[in-house]
Amino acid sequence: MWIRRKVKSGQQFGRQLGHPTLNFNVGVFGSKYKPGVYTCEVRIHDTSYKGALFFGHKSTTRKMVLEVYVLNYFGNLYGQYVYFKPLKWLRAPKKFSSSELLKKQIQKDVASIV
Repeated sequence: MWIRRKVKSGQQFGRQLGHPTLNFNVGVFGSKYKPGVYTCEVRIHDTSYKGALFFGHKSTTRKMVLEVYVLNYFGNLYGQYVYFKPLKWLRAPKKFSSSELLKKQIQKDVASIV
């Protein structure tokens, strides 16, 4: 099922790790999907991309977030609408003791998508 959401600004933490994400309002996503990391398909301007979607509590704020890292896309989409579709649940959310461990896990998640 395709989901249409407007891209909002985030804390830029993914960008600092080398994996910038599209941030979205959670909305009713949480009532249909369990927290975790998913593979997903993303449509931006009629082009499809592979992506890694995270839905869960942000470890620093405990706030529920919905964000997508889009493979091989390097544009600014703030304020624009994109479509995405969760495909496969990869794993449950984890808490990491360092940014470096989180970065390594993101790299493993992305490698499983490619």
